[in-house]
Amino acid sequence: MRTRATAVAACVLACSATERGAADPAALAVIGFADGSRIQVLSLAPDPATPGEPITVAMRVEADGTKALEVASSPPRTGGRELVIGSGVDRQDAARLDDPRVSRVVIPDANGELEVEVPVQSPWHPRTAMITIARTDGVLADSGARTRDGLGTAGIVQIAAMPLVVVAARTDVAPVVDGVLDDAAWSSATPLLLGDSLDGEPADVATEVRIAWDDTAVYVGATMDDDDVWSQYEAQDDPLWKEEAFELFFFGDASGRRYLELQVSPRGVMFDARFEQYRKGDEGWDGPWEAAATVDGTVSERDDRDRGWVVEMAVPFAMICEHTAMTCPPEIGATTRINTFRLDRPRKAQTRAYSLAPTRVPDFHAAKNAAVLELGG
Repeated sequence: MRTRATAVAACVLACSATERGAADPAALAVIGFADGSRIQVLSLAPDPATPGEPITVAMRVEADGTKALEVASSPPRTGGRELVIGSGVDRQDAARLDDPRVSRVVIPDANGELEVEVPVQSPWHPRTAMITIARTDGVLADSGARTRDGLGTAGIVQIAAMPLVVVAARTDVAPVVDGVLDDAAWSSATPLLLGDSLDGEPADVATEVRIAWDDTAVYVGATMDDDDVWSQYEAQDDPLWKEEAFELFFFGDASGRRYLELQVSPRGVMFDARFEQYRKGDEGWDGPWEAAATVDGTVSERDDRDRGWVVEMAVPFAMICEHTAMTCPPEIGATTRINTFRLDRPRKAQTRAYSLAPTRVPDFHAAKNAAVLELGG
């Protein structure tokens, strides 16, 4: 399984000297630096922007001589993070965390009016991107639009929602559904980490999902770090979502009609339901799918320290095509809409929910932003 992303090279389009004077009243932001230089941000376009495409930052740099600048697009939580200095915390300890979603463009000789194209990564789950401008020589922004740790803030750009695209690896030999991901099918399937179920921010604990397929079924394997694996339900179709569970939705399309919900607990207990309309379905229905789970630790003792658990699932195409908009027989390049969720309920912390694609609304049944699953060759 892999994600599709487009790398966009950043470039400086134009540069000319200008005299320092009054701020342009139409400027989006004015950033002052400790050495007296100033940047006026004239525009950010397009807005909304598209994941995988650049945002053009038009600015006027007013400085004595050229300055080296770094322009970046960041998720708001990363770009807006502020250093907390003092009380024994130094600048190195409080530094911004690395985030692979951040794109940076360095302009070595900036002065006058110029335009810079800074990419937005793809996939991109946040609703917005924060554009920041920093001096590479360590001189901090000390007036105007800025963060407390000296980053100049050019502005916030809306980002158009685009579903995550993942590709399932084709396998010649179906994996044995035993809760142990040691089959050849899993070695050819690219792992994908789940993020926060609402906005896609990186998860606190790791959940790794792999997807494979053959002419008969879709296979899903999930490995979940967990120091407190917990499950009490033991009967088929018990409400597994009230405890810890791994959930898989086959939506078929983004309409919210005709979809499947499949769940597995750490004990290997299964829940399934089919829906003809949004949240209007049959929880008493039992489909012909397989699942198994294994636990590295215990599921009944909450005072010990566990290590995690694994789920393995096989979902027949015949079942998927009967109850969703997907058509059979499956073929390379065919697509459907899916989402996976993990419910983690630590004993002494709040419940955490993670997903393959963030729902953007507090509802696991939301299909609009579900991932597109493509059957790969």
